[in-house]
Amino acid sequence: MAPSSCSLAFCKGKRRGFTTVAFSLLILLSILFAACGSSSTQQSQQKGLVSLNILATPGGNFTAANFNPFIDTNIARSGTRGMIYEPLIFQNRLTGEVTGTLASSYQIASDASSITFTLRQGIKWSDGQPFTSDDVLFTLDLLKKFPGLDLQGIWTTIIKDVAAPDANTIKVTFKSPNSVATWFFNQTFIVPKHLWSSIADPTRFTNDNPVGTGPFKLSKFQPEVYSLVKNPLYWQADKVKVDELRYKAANDNTSAQVMISSGQIDWAGIGWDPKYDIQFTKKDPEHYHHWFPPTNTVMLYMNLTKAPYNDLNVRKAISLAINRDQIHAAAALYATPAHPSALLPTTKDYISTEYQSLQFKPDIAQANQLLQQAGFTKGSDGIYAKNGKKISFQMIVPNGWNDWVASLKVISENLKQIGIDAQVSALATDALWKQNLNAGNFDVAIGGTTAGPTPYFFLKDLLLSTNSWAKGKNAIGTNWEHWQDPTTDAFLTQYLGTTDPAQQKQAIQGLEKVMVEQIPAIPLDYNVGWFEYTTTKVTGWPDDHNAYDYGSPFNYPDNEYIILHLTPTK
Repeated sequence: MAPSSCSLAFCKGKRRGFTTVAFSLLILLSILFAACGSSSTQQSQQKGLVSLNILATPGGNFTAANFNPFIDTNIARSGTRGMIYEPLIFQNRLTGEVTGTLASSYQIASDASSITFTLRQGIKWSDGQPFTSDDVLFTLDLLKKFPGLDLQGIWTTIIKDVAAPDANTIKVTFKSPNSVATWFFNQTFIVPKHLWSSIADPTRFTNDNPVGTGPFKLSKFQPEVYSLVKNPLYWQADKVKVDELRYKAANDNTSAQVMISSGQIDWAGIGWDPKYDIQFTKKDPEHYHHWFPPTNTVMLYMNLTKAPYNDLNVRKAISLAINRDQIHAAAALYATPAHPSALLPTTKDYISTEYQSLQFKPDIAQANQLLQQAGFTKGSDGIYAKNGKKISFQMIVPNGWNDWVASLKVISENLKQIGIDAQVSALATDALWKQNLNAGNFDVAIGGTTAGPTPYFFLKDLLLSTNSWAKGKNAIGTNWEHWQDPTTDAFLTQYLGTTDPAQQKQAIQGLEKVMVEQIPAIPLDYNVGWFEYTTTKVTGWPDDHNAYDYGSPFNYPDNEYIILHLTPTK
């Protein structure tokens, strides 16, 4: 149990030489140690305050009190971004809606050449100093001077120039038209100039006494848990109904699931094993919940620079052989079969009328016909071959990613039915798997796509020609299949260069046609966003009946948005 806020120096007391004094001190010390042994959660409950236990990103104890929002630590991912530091705007990753945060409003130029922010008035840092345009200019300049802090790469890919036409306005000019820049500013957190300007090397700055504009500020830090308490100077403090956030450390997913199922955690976002439901949702279905909405699409990637994967008929045959319902039942309980366009259910409005009702259906007979049309014939062993070369390959996956390993085992059996020899190859580490994908050193692989608030983001990473590996250059997106198509690139450029929703939708539907008819990669099912929570202390969490956000505490600044929806349980 975590010690309370009394200092260890005070709790230890001081040794004396007199018996009566020593006896008195022993009584005093016993009281003080008892206080130190009580949890802040107990204290909060005694005072009628609301304290939430949140599971931090698994990775063991917190090694240092590092609250630098520009350094990617488990503390930054869990509580620093969103709860302490805020961006100029918030773009909901589930709905795509953009609202103001430190900026009260924004405007993208009609030609998508720039974005202008109008700053919100009256905001203060948690130390009482006013928030001004100087803080924004300073932060953006800091990311330019220290590229290692620019996690979104905004100076590399987006920003040409930044100016402050007046004290309340920030104008950012782009290097090229960029209608999706809001997403990157949504992920760029502003820090106070009056404190950070004296930091010689911000890439090494641990920022152990963070000062932000967000709803919470640091209360205390320990290796096992750190606590944030309400920031009374927060610009919408009246909306914060939670008094304390206690971020708990966990070594790995297994220990994290034990902590959740035993009732130690109120808010988490951990890959869930259904075997723990007997202690969690089934034990107390009124108060213990989880919700796993789809966030991105799992794909079967084929190296299109090699035969036979560069043959469309072969790709179609492989897709037709795969039984996605079997994958769902046997390997990926929470992952539902994907749409042939690979678009998420939440973005179905982008799908053209032509493809709205389209579904994957296994068709072994048609798959065989396609392989024969491609010039393949079955050998005596039942495996298709052409010019003496069999359709035989390894499907790579990280060892330990059990749902994907199990999915590939189902696919292996499916492909065997149409005369394709596909074996599962579990690589030692996920780093090795990613390394092979990025370098094009594979035949077939399973992998996800990137997530984003509109279909553009995953389609760009999946299909843009320059996002692929080439001649020693690693892939910078998920175009691991090496799709190279000028028409595809033109649709992506069209979307990026216009703010007209009709033009953007037209571009997405052009990309849908590429996905459905050319099959650059094969959609399998949907990765889900992990979200476990309790309603014993607060209500107002997102769920399938009120899907206002994905729910995980690791999504930032969505974590702040969710906190503002929570109210104490009556």
